[in-house]
Amino acid sequence: MHLGANVRISKIGLCVTVGFFILLYLYSTRGPSYSSIDNRYVISLKALLAGSIRAAKMGGSEVVLVHNQNRLNIESKGKTKEGVNDPVTAADYRSHCAMYHSLIEAFPKITVISEEMSKGCDQIEVPSLKDTIKELDQYGIGSDIAANANDVTVWIDPLDATKEFTENLLQYVTTMVCVAIKGEPVIGVIFKPFEPKTTYWAWVDHGVSPNLRNLPQPKEGRNPVLIVSRSHAGRVHNASKLALGDNVQVISAAGSGYKSLEVAVGNATAYVHMTAIKKWDVCAGAAIISALGGSVTPLSGPPPMGFGPTDSTLLNSGLLATMQDHKWYLDKFYNV
Repeated sequence: MHLGANVRISKIGLCVTVGFFILLYLYSTRGPSYSSIDNRYVISLKALLAGSIRAAKMGGSEVVLVHNQNRLNIESKGKTKEGVNDPVTAADYRSHCAMYHSLIEAFPKITVISEEMSKGCDQIEVPSLKDTIKELDQYGIGSDIAANANDVTVWIDPLDATKEFTENLLQYVTTMVCVAIKGEPVIGVIFKPFEPKTTYWAWVDHGVSPNLRNLPQPKEGRNPVLIVSRSHAGRVHNASKLALGDNVQVISAAGSGYKSLEVAVGNATAYVHMTAIKKWDVCAGAAIISALGGSVTPLSGPPPMGFGPTDSTLLNSGLLATMQDHKWYLDKFYNV
């Protein structure tokens, strides 16, 4: 009698144990389901990547619309530290409305930081981002990661290179979205809205857009090619000569997104910015360059940049972005 009770209990325990391991196996092979973009406190980063790509494109469409209608409504936010006028246009505001509100409506518990403010957004139709995750199927990103909404900060630049936009230098214009987790950029999206329209995106350790794959390897012994802002090209040119010698080539261009991409694809060996810069200008480029194996830091080196919800929006100590030899460049500029 006593022996039979022991046997009966053992069978029940065995069944429970086997059942537990079967459930554990099914969960581990299937993985948690985060495919829905309609999240609250738990965020699918795959869904957020898809939504960020769509948001950047929607913002770009608003920029193109304003350009084609020739109703820029140019205002001034003051002057930069270089003494250059800092304009804002109807395109900045319309792009902000589309990007900011589409992301907030899809992910209401995340923090979204934008260069611009909401102005006239009730006149802008904001499409839903709910089905955008399907657009990633063609890129083979199978795995997903869940993040606590409190850890997610999205930085958006509704119109990078506004000054050049007003001057019809459209090749420099981009819209950008960056996703930072616990202050570290992990997803970057840069969209060029004018011809040829091009989308660049990267998710650190998960994948990059097709136009960022199979890039040519930098040549050994290549002379430094720096890309710098049009607004302070002369100062950087002089500093670069002192730091790197006469063989350095300096290219002046506009738009932090544009310059970051030029480094990412190998057209420049370093992006150097020597004055203060806003973090929505650099976050997306930092994520893309990091995903490709490069580095983006303050020009002064450590401490690292923080992209959390309470971090300063201003990077005071300049910027250096490279795909290789990052420490070499930091050392060269250290005493300039």
